Amino acid sequence: MTDDDVNERISKGEINSVEQTVSRTYADIIKKNVLTVFNLILFALGALLFYFREPASALAATGIITMNILIATIQEIRAKRRLDKIALLMRPMVAVVRNDAESEIDQAKIVKDDIIHLRSGDQALVDGVLLKVRSIELDESLLTGESSTVRKNAGDIVYSGSYCVSGEGYYRVTAFGNDTFAAEMLASAKKFDNKQSPLQMETGTVTKTLMIIAIIFLAMMLIVSALTDTDMNAVGNLKMAVIILDIVPIGLFLMIVIAYMIAAVRMSDSGILLQRSNSVESMSHVDTVCMDKTGTITTNRLIFKEMTSFTDQQTAEHYLKLFSSATGSSNRTVDAITEHYGKVDFELIDEIMFSSDRKYSAVKVIDNGTEVSIIMGAFEPLSKKMEDPESVKEAVDNYASAGLRTVILAKGNGNGLYCDDPVLPVLEPMAVIAIEDEIRHDCKETIDAFIENGMEIKIISGDDPRAVDALFRIAGLPGKRRILSGDELDGLTGRERTGRIIETNIFGRMKPNHKEMIVEELRRSGRYVAMVGDGVNDVKALKVANVGIALQSGSGAARSVADMVLMSDRFASLPKALVEGNRTVSGMRDILKLYLMRNFVMALMIILIVGIFGTPPILPVPAAFYAFVSLSIISFFMVIWAEPSDIERTILPGVLRYAIPTALTVSLFGLITYVLFYLGGAYEMLHLAPGVNITDPSVRPYFGWPGAADPLAEVMGRNALLPFLVVAGILQTLFVAPRFKFFSINGKTTKDAKPTILVLLLLGLTALAYWPMNTYEEFALFEIAIIMPYTAYALIAVILMVWFFFTRWVLRSGIFDPITDRIEQRYSSRMKKMRRKEAQ
Repeated sequence: MTDDDVNERISKGEINSVEQTVSRTYADIIKKNVLTVFNLILFALGALLFYFREPASALAATGIITMNILIATIQEIRAKRRLDKIALLMRPMVAVVRNDAESEIDQAKIVKDDIIHLRSGDQALVDGVLLKVRSIELDESLLTGESSTVRKNAGDIVYSGSYCVSGEGYYRVTAFGNDTFAAEMLASAKKFDNKQSPLQMETGTVTKTLMIIAIIFLAMMLIVSALTDTDMNAVGNLKMAVIILDIVPIGLFLMIVIAYMIAAVRMSDSGILLQRSNSVESMSHVDTVCMDKTGTITTNRLIFKEMTSFTDQQTAEHYLKLFSSATGSSNRTVDAITEHYGKVDFELIDEIMFSSDRKYSAVKVIDNGTEVSIIMGAFEPLSKKMEDPESVKEAVDNYASAGLRTVILAKGNGNGLYCDDPVLPVLEPMAVIAIEDEIRHDCKETIDAFIENGMEIKIISGDDPRAVDALFRIAGLPGKRRILSGDELDGLTGRERTGRIIETNIFGRMKPNHKEMIVEELRRSGRYVAMVGDGVNDVKALKVANVGIALQSGSGAARSVADMVLMSDRFASLPKALVEGNRTVSGMRDILKLYLMRNFVMALMIILIVGIFGTPPILPVPAAFYAFVSLSIISFFMVIWAEPSDIERTILPGVLRYAIPTALTVSLFGLITYVLFYLGGAYEMLHLAPGVNITDPSVRPYFGWPGAADPLAEVMGRNALLPFLVVAGILQTLFVAPRFKFFSINGKTTKDAKPTILVLLLLGLTALAYWPMNTYEEFALFEIAIIMPYTAYALIAVILMVWFFFTRWVLRSGIFDPITDRIEQRYSSRMKKMRRKEAQ
């Protein structure tokens, strides 16, 4: 095609306008943050309260969640923009033939009738018809579900979503965008993977429990309201529903999103592109790292070392140059040979392209007027066609023990290379070629970082396992090596296979299905697996791993399924992912303690106060104030200030060991506070806000709860409980992030003084929040109808002091450990079942 042809098609709109994305769309970000079940329920309650002229309560019902939505959405959008800029560096480029020359263009610039050059490792991004092929084989498993490759000929259709396993070809574009055969299937495949991380699974478990409790409370409220004759009106029911729904930690998931987005931005600075935001947290749970040798222990650079001939040297070199010149399987091994020997003229008749499953390639050429087949590949598959492979094996063993990879050059005696499927003739060995891998200078430090973090390293390579073992020794990598080959793995079944996979750390001569099998078996045995790969042969293993990690220089197919991509192939960036994962989990562990403690308190206070007195312990506006001051502000900064720390594989049991006892003590002393003020022990200390008339119907909604036995007592108890809960919520931060040993529960402290400073600032802001409220209108706005003198606050301060020291003793003594131990056992059993189910 010429430039004029291209411009003509662009003017007709025949251009590939549908682009692949590596991050969520703006619409998806907004939709996922806004359109949740509980958000919609709260917004509906807020609208009804506003309809009943309760703007303050309406704002309280929706204010915190609106703020959390805005923060999370803005943070995600900022992170998306930053990640998209990085992703531009690795957008799939397409080789097209225009103006009689081949050039690379962005996929969005493909037009109808463009001729695309499809090579090994490329993914087809549009549909088309093959014009010219060279032993091309495509993997269409994304479309058909079939794992076997399909050999294509001129005239056959290429479907978008398939990728080239071997060979090459040119095809003319016939359809793109939403018109492709695979558009519908790829649309679902391009959506972000909702695979849950351990933290999301854990928080989801406790959130579902609190949802069930809230639903039970709502049902009981509706039943009581229907069966009893009370003064509780529609507004009262709506307010009670808002309070009950406050049991569910709705903002927690948004806070997790913020943590992930902050981590994603930090990771992008370290040279890692996250394609699944929660994968950075998943990295902190990894206990087994599987990796291909190439690109991890070694660079991707190969160097020709030497050759052992089984015929005269000149003939072996001639066949080697002939093969490297004629083969269409251009890979690093062939490039290294070509760089050393150069190329010669040839006349190609037929060929078998290299694939990871076959582990060999072959050409049939005319040599001095005679047809000759030349085959090059790994020893194992070729030895089966040799009459006497022992001498070849000896040379292979010698090179492997020196850490060199080997390929066999052989001459074929027989007929064609194809009979429907590839068929090898009887082979005459010509030479064993030794290729040297260049070892990464930083591989030892990187692998040491994994080992120091308690991770087990497993190398899964297509090369000779002895060569991989020798590379370990040459690189000075620690540990005892336990070796298993692909042929040996094929002979194992059941528990024996699982046991060998678990104990082995060097897997050699592995095919793609072997890699997938190893990762699946490890996951089924309870391991949390990260897979590092770069080639088409790693795609299946990357997809089934808990965390798939691809190299930027790797195939497009590998990058497309990976959870994170190492920019510029910086393998040394992975330890930084561990640090960020630990930082993320550490921060979430702390805010989980804050969230669950508050939500447990809300549930317990509803049970106690409603059960004993028949009135709510708190109203929507004070509840929003309580959540904002003692939870939202602190949690946001705790995520930002989080530092890496030692974490357990499951964090919820440890969180519950804190949240349950603390919630019980807060609820106990909260009940004491409520009862003291409710029963009239402090009547003389209190007076109504100026202008309040107990008989005024317009004041009554603010003054007392409809149906309360003693409206004045109910208001006193409720308004004394609020400052206790707020200050207790702020003070618990000293236990969660202790700067000094006095506040520490387990003897550990943090060097960061910022959380302690934040506590002092919030205590001051809380005092200021009460200070200016000296008119009825201000108190009514906050659903407070009583002004308490300093003596009342002094009494609350004394209760808070007793609570603080009592809670410190409870947490340190571990008197609730039997309860939390039982919960932990049941929880751990459930989590194991969930992980096994996910791995299947």
